[in-house]
Amino acid sequence: MLRFQNEEEYRQYLYKKDLKKTANGLGAVLLVIFALEIVLSFLITLILKGSGTTSAALSDSVLTLLENGLLSAITFFFVMLVYVLIKKRSFSALFPFEKIGAKKLFMLCTIGIAVSLMSNIAPTMLTNVFGLFGLSNTGGDFDFGNSAPSVLMYYLTVAIMPAFTEEFAFRGVILGSLRKYSDGLALVVSSALFALMHGNFVQIPFTFCCGLMFGLLVIKTNSMLPSIIVHFLNNGLSVTFDLLYQYQVMSATMVNICYGAIILITSILALIFIKKFIKEDDRFFRLQRADDVIPYRDKLKSVAGSPTLISFAVVMILFSLYILFIPFIPYLM
Repeated sequence: MLRFQNEEEYRQYLYKKDLKKTANGLGAVLLVIFALEIVLSFLITLILKGSGTTSAALSDSVLTLLENGLLSAITFFFVMLVYVLIKKRSFSALFPFEKIGAKKLFMLCTIGIAVSLMSNIAPTMLTNVFGLFGLSNTGGDFDFGNSAPSVLMYYLTVAIMPAFTEEFAFRGVILGSLRKYSDGLALVVSSALFALMHGNFVQIPFTFCCGLMFGLLVIKTNSMLPSIIVHFLNNGLSVTFDLLYQYQVMSATMVNICYGAIILITSILALIFIKKFIKEDDRFFRLQRADDVIPYRDKLKSVAGSPTLISFAVVMILFSLYILFIPFIPYLM
């Protein structure tokens, strides 16, 4: 039987217990999502190839995109929705959409896209470093040929759907579930899980930085609209330049020049807007002070000690290693 010295100690015990329960629930649902992605990917490939659909109408690229689109919609959205319903969480609290003025929205989205685009430098550098050792990138390029459906599928699955489904999951369910304990805790944990969920070492630094930016936008505006817009713009620009290069509309040099120009312009505007926000409110980009039931360090320990979150982290790290060393797998068999 547990014994407590005073009421404050008992309150801290209940607080930690509730935090651990929340963390375990989030870890469990992420494990379910990853498991479903693997199973559904196998089943979709088996069904389509077994029925002859692939050879008759779909290229391997379209099939891959179709799998990704279905997985994104079914796993992220449906599983997280079921989790919210089971836990009887408030939709308005988890998915806030307070009204934002057009001017403020534009300024915040500009800051967000500037940070996101600059964060893209990290995966580019890591790709080059890993390439020196013959290690794999994140998943290879798509060969679209002249297929319009492939292009549309590419935009849908890479630019449009993730902006909604991933924001719903990570900035909605996960960030929203942890904000009652601490905005700082919610921001760091949701960003780390967002990075791990991508399942490759090349994207982890980039997605972690993006997660921090997306989460900060939600926290400071109490609206998911800015994070959805920035997420879409970041992915959409990447898809657009990829297609322009693949269809030989632009050379690799021209793509890099245009991409660099966009980064430069948005970065300059972002600095101007940040200065304006700070001038109006020097605490605008600071997180609100969390409750003091237990120290922040103890909150972080409670989350980091969650068995399901530890299991999720281990699984995703192992999966990331698998992706990284794919080129060497044939030589080991």
